[in-house]
Amino acid sequence: MRINVVEEVKKRFGDRCSGEIYECIKDLVVEKPDSRVIDELMLVKKLFSNKIRISILILLSQAALPVCVLASVLDVDQTLISHNLSVLKKLGVVKEERIGKYRVYSLDKERLKWILQNAISAILT
Repeated sequence: MRINVVEEVKKRFGDRCSGEIYECIKDLVVEKPDSRVIDELMLVKKLFSNKIRISILILLSQAALPVCVLASVLDVDQTLISHNLSVLKKLGVVKEERIGKYRVYSLDKERLKWILQNAISAILT
């Protein structure tokens, strides 16, 4: 059940709460945010804080692709693509497979879905 803290403070304390707001509402605050939840939300920020990463995610949602194709489609240097793929791999949303002389990257849709669902759940519950 969500509590309208402002209304509750007004009801309990009128206008005398001013500078001591925490003391007035600390019994209304359910719990401090869990650090794991914050970490999950930071993952989402890291995923979507860069236009190239977002573009890579969109392209990889369509097909598994090597760096050279990603760089060509996005018209950016391959080193920039490689750097962003490295970040996405560390976050666990991109998988790498060697096919011949190419490293082909694909989206781990289940991992991405899990991260996004947890982030949404953390904010909305």
